[in-house]
Formats: sequence, C-alpha cells, structure tokens
Amino acid sequence: MERPRLCLVNAPRVLARAFADLGCAIVADLTPDGGDLDVAEALGGQEPGLLVQVETLGSRVLLRGLGGLSCRKVFWALDPHLNGYWQAAYGRLFDLVLSTQTKWNTDLSALGQKAVRHLPFFGAELPWTPWERRSREIAFVGRVTAQRPARRWLLDFLERRYGPRLSAASDLTYPEMIAFYRDSRFAPNESITGEINFRLFEAASAGCLVLGQDIGPEQDALFEPGREIEVCAHVAELAAVLDSLLKNPRAARTKALAARERVLREHLPAHRAARLLELAASCGDNAARGPEADAWFGLSQFLLWEAGRLPMRPESMAGLLDSLPPWPPMLAARLRFPAQAGDRDEEALAALAAVLAGNVHAGDADVDLAGSMAALRLSRFDLARQFWFRHLKTLPRPAKALLEPPADPAHLCALWARVPRRGLPPLRAGFPFDLERHLPTRSAECLFLALRLRPGDMDLTRALEALLEPCPGLETMRLGLLSELTLRARTDWRLGLAAGLADLKCFRLEPGLDEIALALENARNQGQEAAFRRALEARDPRGLVSRSLF
Repeated sequence: MERPRLCLVNAPRVLARAFADLGCAIVADLTPDGGDLDVAEALGGQEPGLLVQVETLGSRVLLRGLGGLSCRKVFWALDPHLNGYWQAAYGRLFDLVLSTQTKWNTDLSALGQKAVRHLPFFGAELPWTPWERRSREIAFVGRVTAQRPARRWLLDFLERRYGPRLSAASDLTYPEMIAFYRDSRFAPNESITGEINFRLFEAASAGCLVLGQDIGPEQDALFEPGREIEVCAHVAELAAVLDSLLKNPRAARTKALAARERVLREHLPAHRAARLLELAASCGDNAARGPEADAWFGLSQFLLWEAGRLPMRPESMAGLLDSLPPWPPMLAARLRFPAQAGDRDEEALAALAAVLAGNVHAGDADVDLAGSMAALRLSRFDLARQFWFRHLKTLPRPAKALLEPPADPAHLCALWARVPRRGLPPLRAGFPFDLERHLPTRSAECLFLALRLRPGDMDLTRALEALLEPCPGLETMRLGLLSELTLRARTDWRLGLAAGLADLKCFRLEPGLDEIALALENARNQGQEAAFRRALEARDPRGLVSRSLF
C-alpha cells in the first residue's frame, strides 16, 4: 500500500518516527510555537498528500491558508474537553477531526463539525522495573491549583490516610515524570471532566497500577478494569481498593504488568500512526475551501479571542468580524462582540435593531440567544423579549413552561436555559466564562446569569444543579449549589444524599459520609428509610457506602 507524503504540524517526535517507520515520506515537519502560521508559505511550494496537525496543549496554533491546499487534512484534538468551543469551528478547515475522547465525537458534531472519529492518546515502550526494586509506593504527579479543588482534596485524602507511603510531585519534565512512575507502584488518577487523560497511558507504560475514576465504557475498552487497572466510583471505593492492594502486592503487580503489556500490544505511537493513516484514507472531502475556509478561520480567531486566548486589539477584531459573511455562527459572534469590547453601545443597538427589522436568521438558537443576551446587557429588556418571541415562534412543540411570557430578565434567562440545543453540553468546557465579560451561549451560563439577577432563588439553583448533575467533572461546582440548597432545606434527605455523594466524587471522604449519615437520619424521621436505601443503592452499586451506614 502506497503511503502518503506527509506534512506534520506539532506532531510529537515519537509519532513522527512512527510515520517514518511505516514508510511515509515526511516533506515538512513544522513546529510553530503559537499564533497563526501561513502553511502554504511554510511548505515552500511543496504539496503533501496528507497534512496532520496535532493540537498543542500550551500555545494554540492556527494554520492560515488551509483552504488553498488540495491535500487531505486531519486535525487531532488532544484536549477537546477543554478546547471544543473553538475547535469545532477550526475543525471545519479539515477533512477529518480526530478526538481523544469518544464523548466529544458527538459534541463536536453538535457544534457543526462534519467528520469526527475517535483516536485515543498513546503510551510508550519502556523498560520494566521490577516492583520489589521500586522505592515509592503511591505516586501522584500533577499541579495543584485553586482552579482544581478536587485534586487538592484527593491529595489531602492520600496524605491523611497513607502518610509517608505517598510521594507527590509537580512540574516535572516528561523524562522526570516517567522516571518517577517507573520507581512507583500505584498511581491514583484524577481527570478534569471525566476524560481519558495522558496520565492513564503514562503510568501504565511505566508499570504503575492505575487507580482511576470510573469513567465508563470508553476507558474500559482501553484497559480492562480489575485485570489491568482499577476503577473507583468515589473516594470510599478508592480507599477500599487501595487498602486491599497494599496488603496484596503480588496481585497488584500482576495487574500493573498486564496494563503495560496492553500498552505494548495496542497503545504505542505506531498503533496510532497506522490507525490515523487508515482513517484519513477513508474519510471524505469535508474541508472548507476558498472564502468559506477564510470565514471559519476568522470565526476560530474570534472564539479564541473571546476566551482571552488570542491577543488582538478590539478594533482589529471588529474589522475581522465585519469581513465575515453573515452566516448564523458569524452573526452570533458579531452580536456578542460589543459586550466584551466595551464602549460600543450605540453600535450594538444598531446591530440588534437591524437583525430584528430584517428578521435575519430568525429561529437560529445561536443568533437569537446572542441577540437576547446582548440586549439584556444594554438594559433593553424590550429587545431581549423580541429575540425570545421570534425564536419561540419557530419551535415545533414548545414545552408548556416556555409559553409563559418572560416577566423579568431572570425569568427570560431561565426560559433560554430550557430551550433544546442540539445535544450541546450545558457549559463551554474549558471556556473561562465570566459574567462581567461574556454573554451566555449555553443553558448553564443562562442560569448563572439568572442567579446573578435573582440571587438566592431556590428554583433557579435547583434547575442549575439538575442541569449539571449528569456532567462528569462538575461535582465541585455542584457542591456549592447543593450546599446552598441543603442550608435552605435541612430535612430534605434527597438533597443531603446528593450532596454527600458529590463530596465523595470530589475525594472528600469524611464530609461525604457525614452528609449521607445525616440524610439517612432525616429519611428515618420521615418514615422514608426504604426510599433512601433504594436511592443510595442505585448510586453506590458496590455497596461500600451502605456498609459504612448499616
């Protein structure tokens, strides 16, 4: 089979070598540090058969001029759970977007990406260090910051329970991290949003036994729970599993060795390179070209600028947005822009009036929501309602709750939060949403604004907590909401149980068990212990929490 001539952009060295070993001629191996790069100029007139850009986790890189290349183009999104809000637009410049997270196949598609396939990250072929020679028992590598409270709570739990058996490190280079894992036996793992992270592959490659969160079938397909890794639904399970394994190092070593062998069989750079070539060969021609590509490139720049990830003067961004075609995503961006740029009230009002007068893209959720929220920012509730009503007219079967006219801005925000949005997640994961600077674009963001307008409203708080409940990685956010709810309804055992389980998910063992015990007491006082047991059993299938209570 003839291999394509490759242009690689920010590909890890081990991946580049894997492509070369497979017989691919690499005509360009570009490693820009960040910002945008004119790819045609960088290629110097060469035309590869396949261009592969790998997401960089530091500075974002945008390739200018992709629409002018005739070759097949692939973008590998390594962190779509943090960058999907802009990658969906940028991905339109490629024939295929690869995602390390299967969940984001659906989410990126919902955001408009045409072709998305799953390609997980990879491990490394490392020498085996016998367990008896390893000097560390439990290893944790990761930076602890105020933005990651769950990680701090995990580390606190491990320090309290295991003391000197724990070794923690941060800011290690890759070789230092690998050496650290190769000298350790157990690696508790914590992810930001319930995603498959690099630590799973890195620790398993080094022969560490990974004790990860129970993420579900996606992780199970990579490493078999109970045989190659251990998975834990919450901190009580983590404690029980780790206590048991520390007493039985031979069984633990067998699992760690099995995980390393799985890496060697299925999760090396060579496996990913071969799969990438296979997927690229079978995908269609999906990349935008010509003026369409320029439009998606411009929108990608705006989305990064909106998040504070792209330095550009507001005047330059205004000119860029004015040059884009008035398609719904671009028009929504234009309507959101003045709120962040500042001192553009007159311009913003004129744009809102023009969209309403021309009934432009009526019924498009992005446009109508952007217009409604922009009007609220300008204290024009009348215009905000007009955008709501014109959208409501286009809904085929609106729920009864949506038919009630918005009484005030908070009510209007709550109504927008209930509008179906093509399966989009309730938050822009990774987006630093700030009510002072940004306009809501998702359901949870609408409720954040509603609560700011009507602080302490329990119905809004309940609605937001219910919206976030199914989303992995948002337990710390839910804890604040549940804390407020339980303070107002101290005898509601269902709220107490939910708060306790969220505590356990966030590695807060004692507070979680105390909260659940109080919920049990409230349920007994109300003659609802049987209902409590059923609710707990559904959320604690292995019964570890139940055994601590009964």
